[in-house]
Amino acid sequence: MTHTPAAPARQRWMFLAVLLTIAALILSACSAKIETQLGLESAEKGTRTILVSFNMKDNQDKVKGGTQALDASVRKHLPEGMEYEGIQSEGEKARATFKVSFSSVDEYHSKVTSLLKASGSDIKPQISIINSDQGLVQGIQVKENFSSGDLLGWLPEALVVDGVVSASNKNSVLSSSDETTVKFGEKEVKNSGGSKISAKDVQDRGFRNVILDVKEKDGGYSVMVSFVAKEIMNTETASAVDAYLNQVKPEGSELKKGLTSSQATYMAPSASTSAAKEEVGRTLTFSASSLDDLNTKLKKLLGAGTTNLSYTREVKEESKTFYVRKTMKGVLDCSLLCSPEGNGLEVILKDSSDHSYQVDNTGNSGSSSSKSVLHLNRYLSQQVTMKGVKVATSLGLDGSIEARFLYSFPSSDVAGAEEALKNAFAGGSNDETEVRQDGDATIVSVKVRGKDEAEFNQRLNEYLPESKVTVTRPGGYHPFGSDYTLKPDIKLAQKLGNYYRVPYELTFKAPTFSSLDQQKVNTLNYDLARAGVQFTVNGGELSIKSENGVFSGNALTVPVSGLSMTDVIVDAIIVGLLLLILVLLFVFRKKIAAARAKGRERRAASAAALGAAAGVATGYGATQADAQNGYPAQNGYPAQGGYTAQPGYPAQNNAYTVGDDSPTQVFTPQQGLNYGETEPTKAMPAYIPPTEQPVQPTQPNQFGAVDGDVLQ
Repeated sequence: MTHTPAAPARQRWMFLAVLLTIAALILSACSAKIETQLGLESAEKGTRTILVSFNMKDNQDKVKGGTQALDASVRKHLPEGMEYEGIQSEGEKARATFKVSFSSVDEYHSKVTSLLKASGSDIKPQISIINSDQGLVQGIQVKENFSSGDLLGWLPEALVVDGVVSASNKNSVLSSSDETTVKFGEKEVKNSGGSKISAKDVQDRGFRNVILDVKEKDGGYSVMVSFVAKEIMNTETASAVDAYLNQVKPEGSELKKGLTSSQATYMAPSASTSAAKEEVGRTLTFSASSLDDLNTKLKKLLGAGTTNLSYTREVKEESKTFYVRKTMKGVLDCSLLCSPEGNGLEVILKDSSDHSYQVDNTGNSGSSSSKSVLHLNRYLSQQVTMKGVKVATSLGLDGSIEARFLYSFPSSDVAGAEEALKNAFAGGSNDETEVRQDGDATIVSVKVRGKDEAEFNQRLNEYLPESKVTVTRPGGYHPFGSDYTLKPDIKLAQKLGNYYRVPYELTFKAPTFSSLDQQKVNTLNYDLARAGVQFTVNGGELSIKSENGVFSGNALTVPVSGLSMTDVIVDAIIVGLLLLILVLLFVFRKKIAAARAKGRERRAASAAALGAAAGVATGYGATQADAQNGYPAQNGYPAQGGYTAQPGYPAQNNAYTVGDDSPTQVFTPQQGLNYGETEPTKAMPAYIPPTEQPVQPTQPNQFGAVDGDVLQ
């Protein structure tokens, strides 16, 4: 079913259109007409002339005070950067002249920015003025993104404020149409942009796209430039392109036919044969050792003096997490290579890890509206990766405790941010914080120390709240030491923020005269070991590592065996006394030896006297053995009478004669009733009661030497 609009409805729409057209004509008749001429002496110097024409007869009831009121209001509100030459009248017509003069594009851009701001416009001016007799695009190119009406936006409200026009007529003061011409010297360049300038007169052999692929590498840059043709190049165009690119390519670069990057290939003209694929573009590769080297080579390649890049790097901290923000800014002008009809220049910027820089606000911002002139503003923000955290604790023999907190970052990421790192990880008032380099790492070192457990825990708690280290050991004296434990409950996660998952190591160094046992450590920390925490004992040192980040310290117990300070002091006193005795013995050894010699002499004399007395009493003379032992000969014993025969025993022989020691006399065979054989026996002397003699104590030789002197 077909629906046909009713005829009355069509008539109403037609009537409304006619009314709108008439209103537009009336408004345009009442509005001032704007004409613009951009006169250029060179690509840098020129004058923008703006003519505002209006008919005073048609607007005499809308303009109060006539041209004199208009002139006074304009002069009163004229913004900085614009010149005003007054109003010239010719009959019923009047014309006001405004000018913006400049000696450089930068000055022109600055003045235009100021005028747009005064007009309340949010337009960011873009200006491109190119005049080249070299390169692949030769001739004049001028392009802007604003009109003269935009620069005069301040005028209607100024007239309303001064009462020259009514507020209801504000929007009809200036015409929306704007005739614009561009002249370079005496040559007029055709403008196809209407009220906004877009004029060119060029010989165009430029590329549709130029893709600049820059990657950070080894402190410098690796660069690949893809030149994408508008169409498959014929022999003449290809020869001209190759001749120019070989002329401007940087030293050490390599130019190849065809395109290699996937993005460039996607943008290239369609080609099937290998010969055609070689003529859809060119690829240039080179390297730069620094940003300055990169700028030098890009300026030579692009051939524009405005080409320049700058690089900044900043490290920021947010909630204990560090970020590196790298920014690349500048201007890249490919006007000599990029076709005015093409897509201009595109930049791909990556770091050494293939992370892409992002566009900051807009990639094409600045003083150029041309796609050939790129105002680059790219940034890359990344979280700094912490390499690891180490807490080195030690217990002193005197009971002092020390802990060093070592935070390790890649130096390449945090270079220049040493003060920020120090401020972020510094703690209590008694800690010592420093930042130092260790190879390719930047270490933030924080030391917390206390003379005893109480002072240490107080300072540790200032740095890491609710943290403490507890040492438990038995009291009293233990000559060979005792077993004790240490529990380091260090709550480090609160200081690390998002870094709590980094590799973590806790070390403990036992005091002198103390040691650790691997088996005891493993047994007491079985749960942590099962969770992947590694325990390694090396003498008096313990290393605890976790690749999964910081673990809870209250689950850790370190068993230690060794001497306490009390044990050491008492043991030292005992050893000292022993050493003192030995020293005294050594110092007085000669006196001791002399005293012992005198003692031996006194004993020898006493023994000799006793021996002589005994010989007199018993009648025995000195034997040969006595003489050998140094004893004097004893008087002979007096003659003894024979023994009376005892019952059951035979009679004894006669007593030996005094002085007769012959064996035949002293020993004679005896026969007894109870003897079954002949036995030699000594004739017993007659019994004489012994004389009482003092008993001399035996002097044993305890030292092994003949004279008993242990020090000789």
